[in-house]
Amino acid sequence: MPIGTIARRRPLATFKEVTKLAAKQAERAAKITTDTFNRKYVYDEDDVTGAFVGSLNTLFHDTQLGGMTLGASVVRHRRGKAAEESRTGADMLIHVSMDTPTQRYSKGVLVQAKKADADYDWSASKRQGLIDQCNKLLSITPAAFVLNYGTNGIRCGAATRVAGATTVFSVRYLCNWTTYRFFLELFRCPIGDPRITSPSVANLPAAKGMGETFGDIPFVVELSLKGELDIDPGSSES
Repeated sequence: MPIGTIARRRPLATFKEVTKLAAKQAERAAKITTDTFNRKYVYDEDDVTGAFVGSLNTLFHDTQLGGMTLGASVVRHRRGKAAEESRTGADMLIHVSMDTPTQRYSKGVLVQAKKADADYDWSASKRQGLIDQCNKLLSITPAAFVLNYGTNGIRCGAATRVAGATTVFSVRYLCNWTTYRFFLELFRCPIGDPRITSPSVANLPAAKGMGETFGDIPFVVELSLKGELDIDPGSSES
């Protein structure tokens, strides 16, 4: 930099702007995963979940957005045993945090993954199995969701809705949020359980004092946003 030149500070982004940009990163991760799935590089649900977690880790790792730095850490990334998943109903734990001088939070969600397109044939036993898994998630936290992997992309729905469906049971239909919408709501705070204070399974609300009852959730990812935010108190959060 020439002598006498004043370094320009990178413009800060507002809370609204940062959360939208972070959600866009997650949307890109979902598109990469869907492409990998459609090319048949991965097939089983746990492999698709691993690909998605890996893409999130890549796109969030040390990424700059305005005055914020996105971070990612894959705390656990391995194939889970059926017996372990059956204890929680969870395939994934996502913990998110924001740390700025003007806004802080730390919270998480539990996720059950299900690979199915709109024409998937749901037998009574398969339907009940997913309902049971959703109810196990909900017994731990109301911040429980189903991620639906399909050839047209990844969609998300509340475990409460899936568990309570009595007439129409198409996971593709019940998971009516795009990946962008899910992560937008997660980052800007309408969803997420603040009792999930870390990516540690032992710190799940219902797990404390219960030893190994909850086993290992196969995939655990932590996403963080750190830095400074611009103050824009007059903006709406639409």
